[in-house]
Amino acid sequence: MKKALAMLLVLVSAALAVYAGGSEEDLSKWPSKPIHIINQSAAGSGPDLFIRQMQPVLQKELGTSLVLESKEGSGGKLACDYVWNSNPDGYTILAHSSPLTTVTQISKDCEYSIKDMKHIASIDATPYAVIVRADSPIKSVADLIEYCKTNNASNANSGIGGAMFLQSRIMADALGIDYAEVPYNGGQPCTLAVMNGDVTFTVTSFDVVMNNNQVRALCILADERVAAIPDVPTIVEEGYTFPFLTMRRGLLAPAETPDEIVQKLVDAFEVALNDPSFTDYAAANGINLDLIFGEEYQALDAQIYDEIMQFVDYL
Repeated sequence: MKKALAMLLVLVSAALAVYAGGSEEDLSKWPSKPIHIINQSAAGSGPDLFIRQMQPVLQKELGTSLVLESKEGSGGKLACDYVWNSNPDGYTILAHSSPLTTVTQISKDCEYSIKDMKHIASIDATPYAVIVRADSPIKSVADLIEYCKTNNASNANSGIGGAMFLQSRIMADALGIDYAEVPYNGGQPCTLAVMNGDVTFTVTSFDVVMNNNQVRALCILADERVAAIPDVPTIVEEGYTFPFLTMRRGLLAPAETPDEIVQKLVDAFEVALNDPSFTDYAAANGINLDLIFGEEYQALDAQIYDEIMQFVDYL
């Protein structure tokens, strides 16, 4: 009887260990199945393309396959909610765009806190730009201001209350103009809307103009020009200055993910991001690499959260 009871206790303990996220032996065997990366933007967006470029190296380093999924919508909230509520076992992680997710958290009723999620790797630091169709009659910021005063202009954003929306509203206030805000499910659909002539312009990360002759950047929303597109002036050069947001794309895991698993992810992404297959791709596509990992990245996101709180009134 005692032997049977002891065996039962062992089985119950093992079951509880698995339910709680696994024992040390389980962690040592991680990963044992595919890892799902949930992108908060549409397929073909920056984070999606980044992961696909790194995928072969990541799969080799992790010893398993990666499954890329897009759950775009609501300014990134759908994807964040999904990952936040996922089992914290390292098999579901978020392709995160800050300040998009941070702004969404502040402006909407969210149960998650970006500051609490486990941070894996930050890839880039990319300023926003004002993008128009290549054949648009709007050639400068001055043209844009005049156009908005005499026409029904419109801006494509990735969701009302999202980061692109916030940067657009800050800019409109500073330039003394107004225009309609048209929401889409992510930055890539916004660019397509400009290309199709559905909207006048979009305020989005500057790298969308790289290798795309169907759109043109009027200016960079930053203090300094970007080396990848040196002929595009900054908004400061055009005579205006206001708070500038910076797109920072990276990877997050649910808050309770074990540190051992997070470290394995950090190590794998550090190898992939420094591999020539990715650094060469980044250079060719104007990606401003700014690699930050783990707790340092988490501290940076907390700082971004505090900065965004200054702009709540715009939301």
